Parts: sequence; C-alpha cells; structure tokens
Amino acid sequence: MHEKDLTKSLFLIAIISIGWGVAFLSLAILLKKMAPMQVLAARWTITALLFLVLIAAGKVRIRIRGHGRNTAFLFLAGLFEPCAYSICEAYGIKLTSASTSAIFVASIPSMTLILGILLFHHRADLKLVLSLLITFVGVIIATFFSPTFSMGGTRTGMLCMTLGVVCASMYSLSSKKASESFDAASVTAIMAFEGAVLFNLIALWQGHPLKETFLTPFSDGVLLGHMLFLSVFCAFASYFCYNWLLQYVAAALATNVVGSLSTIIGVVCGIIFMGDLWGWYTVLGLAVTLGGVWLSTSLMKEDR
Repeated sequence: MHEKDLTKSLFLIAIISIGWGVAFLSLAILLKKMAPMQVLAARWTITALLFLVLIAAGKVRIRIRGHGRNTAFLFLAGLFEPCAYSICEAYGIKLTSASTSAIFVASIPSMTLILGILLFHHRADLKLVLSLLITFVGVIIATFFSPTFSMGGTRTGMLCMTLGVVCASMYSLSSKKASESFDAASVTAIMAFEGAVLFNLIALWQGHPLKETFLTPFSDGVLLGHMLFLSVFCAFASYFCYNWLLQYVAAALATNVVGSLSTIIGVVCGIIFMGDLWGWYTVLGLAVTLGGVWLSTSLMKEDR
C-alpha cells in the first residue's frame, strides 16, 4: 500500500472506530425512551434524508446500470447490514447473555476471512490469521475473567447471533466487491435507503406510529443530540468511511482492525461514563487486543 493510501486508511479507521465505539452510549440512552426498531427507523431515515439532499444537490450520483454482477453486491451490502444484521443482533443480544454476544461479535473478523476464502477465493495470509487469533483471545480474556461473565441464552438467541456474525461478514465482503464499480457514497446511500424502508415497516408492524417514532427524539435536546450522533456520525460518516476503507484494505483485515478498536473504545467509554466493572482482566485483554491490531495495521502496507 502506498504511503498516501496508508495515511488515508489510518484516518478512516480512526473515524470509524470512534463512531462505532461510542455509539452504544447513545443507543443506551435512546433505548430508555424508544423501542429498538424505532431507534433504527429514525436513525436510518435521517441518514437516508441526508443522502437525498446530497443527491438533489448533485454531490452524490448513483449509476446503477452497466456494472454487471457488482450491482447485485451493491444491494446485498445494504440487505446484510444494516437490515439483517441489526435485526439478528437486537434479538440475539436480548436472548443471550452480554458475555455470549460479545464473544460472537468478536468472531466476525474470523468469519469474514473464512467466507472470503470459500466464496470469493481470498488468500489466507498467515500473519492475518495470527492477528485475528490474537485479537479474539484478547476479547476472551477481557470477557471470561470478568466477575459478570455468564455464558447463556436460548437456542434461538444463539442462532440469531450466529446469523448476525454471518451477515456482518457478508456485508464487508459484498461492500468490498461492490467497491470495484461503485464509490463509498453510493454503497452507503443504498444501505441507508434499504435500512430506512425496512425498519420503518417493521416499526409500523410492531404498532409504533410514525409520528411517535420521529417526534420522540425531538421532544428532548439530549435525545435529539444522541439521535443525530447515531445518524450523522455513526451511520452516515462512519459507514461511509468504512465502505471507503474497503477500497484499500482486505475485508477481513478491515473488520479486524475496526472491530477491535471499536471494542476497546467501547469498553473504555463504558468504564468512564457508565461505571462498568473492570480489573486486571480488562487491562490484559485490551493489551492483547491492541497487539493483534498492531499486527493487523502492519499488514496494511502489504495489503492489495
């Protein structure tokens, strides 16, 4: 990877990791007042509206025709995430323990590598495999030795989390493939449109009126601030940056670096702002995870 591309990739990684790592704080506050599907509907509708404004202003152009099979991957990326993944994650977390869901989420980079090899004929670099294992072990240490550790959940919850892992992996791989023909703005815009339509339909089906869904965040300045953070910084900016990053970095590598750094930022924010428990296991686990991230970033110079 050229020096300019490496610098750009590291900048994109920083933006994505901050957005996704801090997102759970905003989600926790919004979920006290809104149902999960209401949050998703409002979040992605605002993001979709932002893209509609940019399209109307001529800043974003989506040309669907003439791109062959990559057009299918453009739409598949949005179907896998936010659509399918968000639903699987919501019900998976609800039906399993926090420890179980954390371990499942930590396995996404490994699943991305496996599916990339099986479905897209990606190569399995030994250093990449090692970095994936190191970061996964780091999460296991931070999770397993915590006094709140609890493995449990229903079979349905386990199935939802498994499907969620597959969907997150397929999103990265589909976006990577779509990036051969479409820019990051086009991929993110389609994701926003698909997410807005699906989550609004589900919210209505669950009995949540549109008026309630969209007026609730505007009823309080704090709620509005957190909703705008999720919509503008996390959904709009962070996903745009991630889809852009996939133009330079292999899907498994990008997933590992971003996912691990987001986890670290999320854990630190939880300790500082939410009073989450921590101890030697947290410090050691995050240190091991950072070691895996360092190895992954060192591979970016070799990535094609």
